[in-house]
Amino acid sequence: MAAPLSAARWLRLAGGRPGLASTRSVFVARKRTYEQPNWFGVGLAFTTSAALWAFLFKQHNEDVMEYERRKQEKQHKCTGCS
Repeated sequence: MAAPLSAARWLRLAGGRPGLASTRSVFVARKRTYEQPNWFGVGLAFTTSAALWAFLFKQHNEDVMEYERRKQEKQHKCTGCS
């Protein structure tokens, strides 16, 4: 059991990737300033959210109209129309 574990550990070390402790993340390269918010990002987030909600309501209304149309078609039993 120890042989496969040591082989896996050796392969992981021989992979050539640096360990997590020696890498530096790009996202923490500079300190955040909380005095000046990123208003572009805030506006983009709210606009995206509003657009998605508008699309959701529009799609819901179209689905309800289609449901009502099919329900009316199903109830219509006129032999002269067919």
